[in-house]
Amino acid sequence: MGLTKQYLRYTHDGTCNVVASSSGTVAAITDNICAVSACENVHFYNMRKGEKVDEIRGSNKCVSTIKFSGNRRFLAVGYVDGTTRLYDRKSDDRSMYLTFSGHRTGVNCIAFSKDGLTLATGGKDSAVVIWDIVNESGLFRLNGHKNSVTHLQFTLDGRFLISSSKDSYVKFWSLDSRSCFFTITDCHSEVYTFSLLKNDTFLLVGSAELELRVFELNWLEKKEMDDEDNNSTKKLKASDNSVEYTEDTQANVSNIVRCVKKGQILRRSKGRTLQLAVSRDEKLIACVGSLHCVDIFRIYDDDESQKRLMKKLRKARKKSTESGDVGAISETDIAKDVTILISRIGEYKPNGKVKWIDFSSGVKQCGDEILQYQLYILYAENTVLSETMLVDFKSNEVQFADLADLNQLGHRTDVRCLAVAESGFSFVSGSAESAIVWNLHSLKISHTLEDEQMADITASLFVTGDKHIILATKEGDIFLFELATNEMLEIVKKAHDGAVWQLIPTPDKRGFVSCGNDKTVRYWNYELVSEGTRKRLSVKPCRVLEVPDEALCVAASNDSRFLAVGLLDNTACVHFVDTFKFFVSLYGHSLPVTAIHISYDNKLVATGSADKSVKIWGLDFGDCHKSFHAHDDIVTCVLFSPEENLLWSAGKDGLIKQWDAVKFERIQVLNLHSAEIRALAQTTNGKCVISSSHDKSIRLWELTEEIIVLQEEEAMEREKEYEKRLIQLNDVVPGEEKINEAEIAVQKTIASIKSTEDIIEALEIMRNEKIAMLDDPKHEKHPLLSYFESASLDHFVLDVIQRVPSSHLEKSLLMVPFGFVPDIIRALGVCIGKGYKAELATRVLIFIVKIHHNYLITQTDLITLFDDLCRKVPRGLDDLRDICGFNLAALKLFQKEVEEESEVKMFADFSELGKKTKKKSRKTVTKVFA
Repeated sequence: MGLTKQYLRYTHDGTCNVVASSSGTVAAITDNICAVSACENVHFYNMRKGEKVDEIRGSNKCVSTIKFSGNRRFLAVGYVDGTTRLYDRKSDDRSMYLTFSGHRTGVNCIAFSKDGLTLATGGKDSAVVIWDIVNESGLFRLNGHKNSVTHLQFTLDGRFLISSSKDSYVKFWSLDSRSCFFTITDCHSEVYTFSLLKNDTFLLVGSAELELRVFELNWLEKKEMDDEDNNSTKKLKASDNSVEYTEDTQANVSNIVRCVKKGQILRRSKGRTLQLAVSRDEKLIACVGSLHCVDIFRIYDDDESQKRLMKKLRKARKKSTESGDVGAISETDIAKDVTILISRIGEYKPNGKVKWIDFSSGVKQCGDEILQYQLYILYAENTVLSETMLVDFKSNEVQFADLADLNQLGHRTDVRCLAVAESGFSFVSGSAESAIVWNLHSLKISHTLEDEQMADITASLFVTGDKHIILATKEGDIFLFELATNEMLEIVKKAHDGAVWQLIPTPDKRGFVSCGNDKTVRYWNYELVSEGTRKRLSVKPCRVLEVPDEALCVAASNDSRFLAVGLLDNTACVHFVDTFKFFVSLYGHSLPVTAIHISYDNKLVATGSADKSVKIWGLDFGDCHKSFHAHDDIVTCVLFSPEENLLWSAGKDGLIKQWDAVKFERIQVLNLHSAEIRALAQTTNGKCVISSSHDKSIRLWELTEEIIVLQEEEAMEREKEYEKRLIQLNDVVPGEEKINEAEIAVQKTIASIKSTEDIIEALEIMRNEKIAMLDDPKHEKHPLLSYFESASLDHFVLDVIQRVPSSHLEKSLLMVPFGFVPDIIRALGVCIGKGYKAELATRVLIFIVKIHHNYLITQTDLITLFDDLCRKVPRGLDDLRDICGFNLAALKLFQKEVEEESEVKMFADFSELGKKTKKKSRKTVTKVFA
């Protein structure tokens, strides 16, 4: 038997450079700390110190949105795979979280109810899912939108939910009836955001148009309560008079809310409305657009609106009198002006593209009518800014001041090149604005290389000795930096007439090679030149190779014999180094060759192309040994490992793959990047691979001792494909029609399928044990029965059901075949009758009876069973209620005795304590300043 080759696995060992994802959100926690989504993690930053203080990790999928509850205790994180994780910030164990799987695609938006007990998620699959946080389960799914859901918000009472979508509709949902009772169809383009204002009486809607629409909401149930104060009639009459066009007349159909369009407000920012950020005191709104401008709007309270109304009325009447117009101007006509309620007072002009804004809770009083707000601003350029906004409410003037930023934590633009030091202690990354040298072990920044003349870095290289770095740009310039002083020693202007695409060291380490789109490959030598009293390193051109087309990549053999160049004409040419004589042409790609590398034994050449393929060639004759369809997009990098003929390839599909260049087998896939990969590098020993991506992350992959078995990897891939197909199959309950508007909340997942298998296994064990006990009462029990230590077989079934996570219990029960349903019902009936976990047993029993009702009513042998349940269930629940009531009364009595003895309240009202503390602090401040 021949020896089999062993491959070792590379695992993710760290991430750097990414500060915040451009597709994510930022959330304020305190005046100094904010939370942002960064690829698959959530980072917490202290803006005052400019450093990361905490992190939430665990998923391999990118974070799409984050949302805090009102008290900032719970954090809901939505991912691109449709799952939502709920974290308790008071818990020290970050591995403890709830997982809600309710969407087939990414989660777009999340909303908490005011009491923080209900969660709503909206996804790209056009569905809205409602979750019960206390019960840790899904309530129901709301289907009504025809496109991606963009924003969600609960009303203050928590009974209603408002959602917007790209289908141009804003829908009002009743959580009691699980239905949509009203739809706003006034928008003619995609609706991206909205905001409820003034105790849910006004709705501000932002879409792809330049105007913000303002609607007045009259909640009829609240109006009926106000009738007792004789105020409702006047308000309803006023709202009735404002209905003047047909689109608003449909509001009269709803018996819950009456929606009346008040008008439109023009934005200064062009493009779509991305977000409406409302301050905590509901006095200001920051409107984020798709261009470099953030509009600031002011919301006027009732007294201010009345003053503005009278002022506008006086001006209108004065103008009418001066013009000689005898027509009477009524207050009703002026009241139609929406600027009485909300108006634009200023704008914030950022230095980049703003993606998200959140107001901090702190508001400082800086004058009689001057307030200072603090904002956290997420930029698309991989940074977060903290700004102070000073608002003079008397003159409506707005002033902004920079407070802090996170620019020092990474690049602002994509990292397009990587180079690793020979010592293996550091690596350099280059982007459009600068180059950063990172510590390879701590992933911290050690040097930042910048110059006014240097922009759009495309290639980088460590000089022999790791004390200098060479950088090349898109303009064709080459820069030489000294790391000890971060000083630029030399600049070679127009080293190439076009962009320099790659820099590689010569095998003798005495120089380097550059290639550019001017159809040349140039050799450079290092030399020492005198500068005053000291000598410094310099670079000098020595040889030039002209090629038929633009040189996109270059590689040199370790024996200094061959030079391979990838060209724009879909070929790669190989030349002798000593004479530059043409040796062989590697042709076979259908699109330009974007990456090339020569193996360390000088026998193989690997090329990657824009045709998504990777080809392996023999360097002796230039013949193609193998062609792989390696990636689903353009191949950007190929790289041989130092010790063995193992090949790395990376592409714009975001995947890094390792291949055996001799046996032509794929070994492993590294798939944590969420966007195209720009650069790939490795240490001299090949034990560490570094990759950079368009998602702004630089990732470190470390070689481990884990052995990869290719057959097992292929079997695992087949299993994953089978699981994907299994998840996509829809569950159909016979005899039931699909309800279009409300469904079961949870989607089918692998976890729910495994839970179903566990329940079925428990039921089969119960059946087999009953048969075995009839044959031999002293037979040996099943090992699981001994492990659970259940009192009986019925208790064992309920114990197994209890181990199913509450978030997908209903979905797991839905997939249990009907043949096992009578066994479950009998077991639950016994448990309820004995008072064993009666609450859970009743919940499961009601759900099973509900989904299998049409079949159960036809089973005559179950009539006696249900008659027995009708007696047991109410009695069991009454006993449980009595126990809870008795214990609660005893605890209250015990609390009263303790308070009387110690003369101290055990549970004081926290809100009152906060008010008292604030009052005391104000008095103290007054005394100090007096």
